[in-house]
Amino acid sequence: MQRTDAGAACFPLAELRHAVDAGITRWLDQGGAGPGPLAAPQRWALSPPGKFLRPLVLLASAGAVGGRYDAVMPAAVGVELAHVATLVHDDIIDGDDLRRGRDAAHRKFGTAHGLLAADALFFALFQQLGACRRSGVPDRSVLDAVEALGAAGQQTARGVAQEVALSGGLREVAGRADGGIGAYVETARLKSASLFRAACHVGALLGGGSPEQAGVLTAYGEALGIAFQIRDDLLPYAADGDGDSGSGDGGQRAGKPVCSDLRNRRPALPVLLAYRLGGRAERAALAELFDGPADARTRRRQLARLTRLAGDTGALRAAQCMARAYVDRCHRALAPVPPGPDRDRLARLADEVAESAYGPAPGGGHRGP
Repeated sequence: MQRTDAGAACFPLAELRHAVDAGITRWLDQGGAGPGPLAAPQRWALSPPGKFLRPLVLLASAGAVGGRYDAVMPAAVGVELAHVATLVHDDIIDGDDLRRGRDAAHRKFGTAHGLLAADALFFALFQQLGACRRSGVPDRSVLDAVEALGAAGQQTARGVAQEVALSGGLREVAGRADGGIGAYVETARLKSASLFRAACHVGALLGGGSPEQAGVLTAYGEALGIAFQIRDDLLPYAADGDGDSGSGDGGQRAGKPVCSDLRNRRPALPVLLAYRLGGRAERAALAELFDGPADARTRRRQLARLTRLAGDTGALRAAQCMARAYVDRCHRALAPVPPGPDRDRLARLADEVAESAYGPAPGGGHRGP
């Protein structure tokens, strides 16, 4: 699958998603997971597939600087493998037993095998980067990509640690001078945006782009990652809080139970904004709901009340506007990129994040046994 100016239009986003999915299936079928006890949890964690946003921005970034999709596809597959590894770790840290509508990997196969399967997926990313050399990517570009992704991995870990540190009390976090919004955005920049940013950077590097082009696309990736995190934190307020996810935590958003943040007493953006925008009565109600002990059944009722408070205070609308503002940053960052199908794809991916801010992303099929 080569990208050329004439042929790129033949690969809309849906077909690029299919190509990434086929690449992951090929990696699995050719023994990428390896024999032994880790193959099953890795295959399980990779199913059903997500929307492949990170590999898509890598491919489009490479194409935007004149690179070939087939040359960088191993790296795109590797980025998705690493992303799924972070999800396995997140589920263990958060105590979430469901992911994408079924048992999380650690719930299905045990914590030890879940952790080790995820660790192996992280290392598979670097193996996939090495495979790009066989597609004609210069060794120096591959080494620069390894450095960029290594830095992204460290930033992601710091972001998760910062998120854990912010858990445990709404008044403490929201009582900061900026209402905790600055800490939230910084956590999103580290935890979520780092892999988006690195995917764009790596796509430009492997595609043969200049440092200036890589910088432009990296700025796009960071803004996209923050917008995506805001969108993710809005999804619980659009999901069916009366649904039964099987874990007692209400329905499912795109990946995890909708009450996960509430159970972990983790004030995400809609709660912080509701506390900031609400009056004394709303703040007291939010603190009581968010900080008080509750069982699973009570949490579902709490989420419904939180949703009403977030709507009544204007917090949901304010969070949506923040997401849109970061999507606008994405479009401004793309301004120096030469017009073409790949710039259009990057712009469309940003718009998809904005458009889905009030609803879960569509799911996908299972990847076999």
